[in-house]
Amino acid sequence: MTIIWILLALLLVLILWTQLEQRILTSKKYTIESNTVGKDLHGLSFLLLSDIHNKSFGKNNRRLIKRIIEQKPDFVIIAGDMVVKRKPCYPGKAYSLIKEISEHYPIYYAYGNHEQYFEDLALKDAENIKQRSLYESWCLYKEKLNELGVFLLDNNNVMLKYKDNSIDIAGLSISVDFYENSKIALNKKDEITSKIGKRSKEGYQILIAHNPIYFSDYVHWGADLVLSGHIHGGLIRIPFLGGLISPQVKLFPKYDAGLFEEDSCRMVVSRGLGNHSIMPRILNPPELVHIKLLTKAD
Repeated sequence: MTIIWILLALLLVLILWTQLEQRILTSKKYTIESNTVGKDLHGLSFLLLSDIHNKSFGKNNRRLIKRIIEQKPDFVIIAGDMVVKRKPCYPGKAYSLIKEISEHYPIYYAYGNHEQYFEDLALKDAENIKQRSLYESWCLYKEKLNELGVFLLDNNNVMLKYKDNSIDIAGLSISVDFYENSKIALNKKDEITSKIGKRSKEGYQILIAHNPIYFSDYVHWGADLVLSGHIHGGLIRIPFLGGLISPQVKLFPKYDAGLFEEDSCRMVVSRGLGNHSIMPRILNPPELVHIKLLTKAD
C-alpha cells in the first residue's frame, strides 16, 4: 500500500511539474559558420518561432515579446503552426503576437500542417457552416497579416540584399498527406521543385520546411540551411536519448530537436513554443531559437 501511495505522489509531482514547465521560456542559440555565408552576412542573426499553437506567455504574450526584443534580431522567421486547426485564427493570440513583433522586425512566415489544414478547406469547398466559418477566419487572418507587412511564404520566396551578398528565404508548403504518411517521398514526386522552383542561383539559401523528416530531400534540393519544427521536441524528452515520440506516434524520431548536418547543409529543428490537444510536454520546456550566421574563415 505504501508503494502505491509513493507512486501516486510521484505521479502528482510529475503532473504539477509538467504544468509548471510549460510556463518556462528557454532560449537556444545556434551559430552557423559556413563558407557560403558572404562577408556582408557575417554576424547576421534572426529568431525562429515554431509551433506556438496560440499559446501566450504572460498577458498578451508580454514575456515572449520581451525576450524577442532582448535578443535584438535582424528579422524573425516563423516555421509554421502558429494557430490551431479547427479553431478560428482571427482574432487570436497568434495574430496579436505577430502584430506586436511586426512593429519591431520584419517577419517571414511559412506554413505548418495546421495552416495547411485551413488552406485545404478551400479545396474541400467548406463542407459545412463551421468549416466555412473557419475558412473565412483563416482568410481574414492572412489579410490582416498582409496589412502588417508580414511576408507569407506559401510556396514562394523573398530575396534579402545585404550590400554585395544576399539571402534567399523560401517557404515550403506541403499537403497534409506528407505529414500523415512519412513513406511518401518528396523527390520521387519532385514535390519541392514543382512548388517553389529550383534553389536560388545566388546567395545563401534558407528553406523553411515545417516537417523535418524530409531533411535528405531538402539537402538534395540545394538548401544551405533548413528551419523546421513540428516534432515538438519528441514531446517527452529522455536524458541522453532525446525525444520519445513524434506527433505522428513514431518512437524516437530521428530529427526531434537541435542542429543536424548532411553534406554541407544544416538543419535547425525547434522544440516549439506551445502545444495543442492532449499532447504532453515532459522535460521539454518551450524553446525560442536564436541563429547567428558567420562567414567561415579560409
